[in-house]
Order: sequence, then C-alpha cells, then structure tokens
Amino acid sequence: MKRIVAGVIGLAAGTAMLVGCSSDKGAPAPSSSQQATVAQGGSTEVKVDGADLAGLDLNSVTCVKQGGKVTVASGAIGGQQGLGIVMSDAATPVVESLGMVVDGNALAVANAMGAKSGSAEVKVDGDRYTITGEAVGADMHNPMAGMITKPFTVTVTCK
Repeated sequence: MKRIVAGVIGLAAGTAMLVGCSSDKGAPAPSSSQQATVAQGGSTEVKVDGADLAGLDLNSVTCVKQGGKVTVASGAIGGQQGLGIVMSDAATPVVESLGMVVDGNALAVANAMGAKSGSAEVKVDGDRYTITGEAVGADMHNPMAGMITKPFTVTVTCK
C-alpha cells in the first residue's frame, strides 16, 4: 500500500511540476467569454489495454477549460484508480501531461521542456475529446522488472 501511495504522490508531484513550469506567455488574458467552463460526467470512457479501467468513478470525471488549458480529472473508488490530464486548448490540442493509476501502478505521459515520456494524441469532434497513446511507468509489484507501457484511450466531453 505504501508503494501505491508513493507512486501516486510522485505522479501528482510530477504533473504539478510540469503544469507549474509550463509557459503560456503567448496567450492573452482571458476575456469574460473565456472564463472557466466545467463539464462533469457525460459520456466518458477510459480504456487501458482495451478494457475499461476498473475502479475509476466515471461520474466524477470533470473537464475544465481555462487559461488556454483543458484539464481532465477524476475521483477514484477506494482510492485505487485515478486520472489526470492537462492539454493545450488549441485547434490541435497537445497533451502536456497525463497521469493514471492502473492496477496500483502510476503511469504517465509527459511532454514539457524537451523531455518526453510516453505518447498521446488528441482528436476533437465538437465538444468530444479522444486521447489515445501509451503511458509509461514502473511496475510497483516488481520494481526490478523495469518500465511498463500500457496503451490507453480516454474519451470525454468538455464544453
């Protein structure tokens, strides 16, 4: 259990660092029409290795658009699974960071300051975002086994 908590804390700290260190200098201050919009629930799907991510409370998934970013986050059932995504709010969004807990393993995609781990691609159809790729992380059940990679698909509605 301590390994799971340590992994989640490490993932959260890494995601916070990436978001905090990212730059949005080119974007003007948001006007009243650009203020935060929050969408919750909707038709969210999260699949890892082709199967639904068990333990994730899909009704808790929220999507917030603010300050040139789109942030997707979720709650978990029993604290076991979770999801967090930060991407640019552009015509062609780019995933800056993604973190998820799968079977007790903290997996991530990061793309900041020239450092890249994992991969993610975003397709937008109206208010529907589909993020696909591969997240990487350590196998917390067998840390000596090296890095693990899991394919994922996240589909979320964000207004």
